[in-house]
Amino acid sequence: MRIGFYHDSIGTKHAGGIAVYARQLAVELSSSNEVYVYTQDGDMAHELAASHAEIVTTPNFDVPAFELLSSLPLPVSSQPLTKLAMIAWSSYSDVIDHINEHVDVLICFNMPDDLLLSNLVDVPTIRGFLSDVSGGVGTAVHKRYTTTDTNFAISPYLADHVSTSLGYAVDEVVLPGLDADQFHENAEPAFSCDRPSILFVGRLIEAKGIFDLLDAVAMLETPVHLRVIGTGHAESEVRRRCRELDIEDDVTLEGEVSHDELPGYYTAADIFCLPTHVDSFAMVNLEAMGCGTPVVTTDLEAIKTYLTPDENGVVVPPGDTDALETALSELLLDPSRRQILGARSRDRARQFSWRQQAARLERLCAVAIEEAGTEPKHNAKVESTPS
Repeated sequence: MRIGFYHDSIGTKHAGGIAVYARQLAVELSSSNEVYVYTQDGDMAHELAASHAEIVTTPNFDVPAFELLSSLPLPVSSQPLTKLAMIAWSSYSDVIDHINEHVDVLICFNMPDDLLLSNLVDVPTIRGFLSDVSGGVGTAVHKRYTTTDTNFAISPYLADHVSTSLGYAVDEVVLPGLDADQFHENAEPAFSCDRPSILFVGRLIEAKGIFDLLDAVAMLETPVHLRVIGTGHAESEVRRRCRELDIEDDVTLEGEVSHDELPGYYTAADIFCLPTHVDSFAMVNLEAMGCGTPVVTTDLEAIKTYLTPDENGVVVPPGDTDALETALSELLLDPSRRQILGARSRDRARQFSWRQQAARLERLCAVAIEEAGTEPKHNAKVESTPS
């Protein structure tokens, strides 16, 4: 088959969790299919550049002017307008023609892309639901005008939510996987300190629980070092909260870190903590688990896909700062429990295979092509060493 992946940041080193998920599936599928990745130009991730996938780039629209426009109260305000700019450019260049000529099925991962591309291309489209979306004007418009008939979700929780709350039929669940060659317990630590360390990786927004974590750290009796990786619109507020809590000397805001560098941060930390309020999977938890780092996170259904409370991780109710402080304090004071949780979590994380999940998506692509009444233009290719 000839499979296309369309996402603005799927190829870049500094992509977020959704883009990393899409990229890993593209890389895995490229070993046995012709894969085309449509993305904005930038510093390409090594694993994609070294794969069999062909990368087709558009200009990079991730500029301050578009970031400002994305704050306007538009029906698609939840999606950066850089994505819309990329589609507009694709429409007036040869990208749409390239898709029609080279691809049997096109996979999109957000509402604007799916809405517009499903009506612009002449091949069947598939939508991947990867985040905990809510209904609204944008969803109503999308459901009315999309021509996509095939959908998949990143977790059983999200599949149920998309089906029961939003009314989309979900044909498959394609879970994230773990690259055990990258995320493992022997990765060289990226930092060291003379106190126990807690690591947070995620966007600096309230929904990820970063302020709950700051409050909990301020309450701890045990001196700790908190390392924060990520950026977001609440970064200045995070710094202000650190000053208010008098913990700014105990917190390091690392900023953006490439996905390739993350394993060393996981292995350097004594505890990984993501007290997220809402999440469709939380891949960073799984990555930390793969590195053998004990995880403290929240009691969300999506997270229970891979984490069993008190068996291979610790969970607390979202937004419960007292419970979070207690969980962190108990784990900090119990090195043997950290070791046990880390070993169990590592074993659990390694059960999640990108190859297995890519096979699910491959079958879904074949069904979409069949139901569209078309035949793949090329048979699966024989594996070869990329040039």
